[in-house]
Order: sequence, then C-alpha cells, then structure tokens
Amino acid sequence: MKKFLLATILTTAALAAAGCGGLTNTDWATQLPDAGSSGAGDELQAALDRYAGALVSKDRDGFLSVIDAENTDFTSRQDVLFSNLQAVPFQEYSITITSRSDAGGGTVLVKVNIAYTLAGSFSELPDPERAAYHMVRKEDGWKLSGDASEQALGKKRATGLEDFGPVIVTEGEHVIVLSHPAQAGISAEARDLSDSAYPRLTDTLPGLELPKVPIRIFGGMGQIEQSYPGGWQEWTGGASRPLGSTAGQGGEIIIDAGTFRETASYGTGYNGRMLAHELTHVALFPEQGSRTPPFLVEGLADYVAGIEPVVLLREKMRSGETFSPTLSDLYQPSGFSTLLSTEAATLAYEEADLAVEYLVITYGNEAVLDLLREFRKRSGEEIDQGQLVDEVFREVLGVGWSDFEDAWRDYVLRG
Repeated sequence: MKKFLLATILTTAALAAAGCGGLTNTDWATQLPDAGSSGAGDELQAALDRYAGALVSKDRDGFLSVIDAENTDFTSRQDVLFSNLQAVPFQEYSITITSRSDAGGGTVLVKVNIAYTLAGSFSELPDPERAAYHMVRKEDGWKLSGDASEQALGKKRATGLEDFGPVIVTEGEHVIVLSHPAQAGISAEARDLSDSAYPRLTDTLPGLELPKVPIRIFGGMGQIEQSYPGGWQEWTGGASRPLGSTAGQGGEIIIDAGTFRETASYGTGYNGRMLAHELTHVALFPEQGSRTPPFLVEGLADYVAGIEPVVLLREKMRSGETFSPTLSDLYQPSGFSTLLSTEAATLAYEEADLAVEYLVITYGNEAVLDLLREFRKRSGEEIDQGQLVDEVFREVLGVGWSDFEDAWRDYVLRG
C-alpha cells in the first residue's frame, strides 16, 4: 500500500503537445548574429502569436492559416492537434522563440518555449527540449511547416498527448481532470475523490488553499513515458510533479489508468488516499526548499491522506533491533530517493508518518508549516544539513534535533 508514495518525482520533463515542462539547455543551434535587428525575429514571433491566439479562441481557420498549406502531412497533424485540444479550457497560450538558426532558402529552425494557462488552475511551464519547428517564408509571411525534429533537437521528437485522442475535460470544484474517452469513467472518480479529500487538506494545512489543480489521466505507463520521457519511475496509481519553482506555478497530478482501476478493487479507499497524498504534495511544492527534510513532506502528505497502521517500525524499536533508514537519515535531502528495498521504504514512511503525527499533536499544524517555511528560507545556506536541522528545530519548536528525536522515539514506543 505504500508503493504509491514513492512516486512524487521532482522532475521537469513534461507534455510537449499540451505545452508544459521545464527549462532546459537551448544551445542547440547556431544563433543568427542579430536576428531581431533584421525584423525576422519579430515576424516569426508574430506568426507564433497568431497560432497561439487562434488555439485559445478555438479559431480553427485562424490556427491553420499560420501553417504551410503545402505541407499536407503537417497540416493534417496540426488539424488533429487542434481537435484534440479543443475542449481544454485555455485562458492563454503563448509561444516564445528561444533560439534560431539559418537553414537556407528562406527557412528558419525555431526552437520555442510553449506555455499555457488552464482556466482556474496554475499556469504551466515551457518545454523547449521537445518543441522545435521549421518556419518557411511565404508571400503572406512566415508559416509553420513541420517539426524540426532531429535537425534541431539532435534526436527524434517524442510523440505527445495529441497522439492519444481527443482531450476530455472533467471539471470539479477543486481540480480539472484531462483525459481521453477511454478513461472518462476514471476522470469522474478522480474528480470526486480529489474534491472529497480537499477539506482535510485545508483543515490540516490552513492557509494553503489551491486554485484548481490539473489531473492528467493516461492509458498506461507507455503513454506516460511518451509524454514525460525518462521522467518517471514505476508507481501504484498516481504521482505528482511541480510545474515550476515559484508559488504561482504550482503542480499537477498524473494517473496511470490501468493501475488506478486495479487499486480501486482493493476496497480500502486506496485511490482516495493516493489522491489526497498527491494533492497535498501539490499544495506543499511552494513551501519546500532544497534543504527541507523529506520526512516532513512525505509525512504531511500521509497525514492528510490518513496514516495507515505502523507495525514494522514499532516491532524493530521494541525489540532493540538496528534498522535503516533512521529518522536522521530522512532529514537528508536525498533521504527517500536512495531507498533500495521494500522494507526500507516501509520503514521510511512509517517514520515520516509518526514524526509528523507527533509534531501536529505536540506543536500544532501551524508549527509544521513554520518548519517548512523556515527550511525554505534557509535553503541557500552553506552549512551541514544536521546543523541546519538542529537550528531550525530550535528556532521553530524550541527544542534541538536530538531532544526531538528522543521524544519521537518515546511516542512511537508508547503506541
């Protein structure tokens, strides 16, 4: 049951077709010496702005007018893209050139940042690693004329969301679910379970209310790997990822439909807890820093989701058996990413769960949030992690790490 908790991946890989992702190296082509001075850059940007504006306004003719009509294969694929994204509630969609290179004959390779905003949700981020196009000069201006693919990217561009069929939008009170027709039933269930989890989230984490959070449902890990190449490990049911490093950029939840159906049969509320866990991660992304002890983050997500019985940790502590990881191991930034066995993962989450439970019971919800914020504020300090943890705990709770860990052990043993 704990396997899904390992799925929160802080990665910037993303969906090219839907326009989200993370900034990567754009030094992919020879830049024009001063493209802007010739007006070429402005003209190219104007064409991309028309393309993006037509997508937002659902103007199919305007959308296709920016595309080179002589490239029938590309035109056909773009027409399908428009159809498949027509239901998505964009508030804005922008495409910005990040680099250009001459390709001869009035053709320019354009690598772009793509971004869009879902109505009611956080804004999404660019994906320049997987967005590159040929732009061809025609009598009526620059036209989009196909993917630049290997010529610009140095590799074949991965297929994206548009290959999976039309996008179905299932909007809830607190989430926007994007799926495909085959997953329509799961969309409604994910919406309802997420909306049901929201009150406990806001009760536990006061002041962390969210705009509507995107939830993306895929038919299986194969589709997810196409859309987030190399960005995910196996999980059970769902996972979450940030959409950027600032509070306004938020996060999204990803669901593997096949596994979601399987875990729904457990009959123990697994999927509801999984979504509550991932929704909590999205809420906490803006509160985290690079030095935040991961046991605080994972423990809080479990606390909101509903902590399961803690058995293995108590058995080992009561028998006096040495165990790994220890709670101190889990205040290291890499504490959860280095877990190599099921037992280690089980122990790690049980430790995190009871540490947060003890913090909430003893010091209150606000103190836990104050810990997160203090760690974020001090994330750039060049001091030993153990020293940092001790200082932050003294500052926020009035006790050093050693005293806290001793009190936590007593709490675990008391059961």
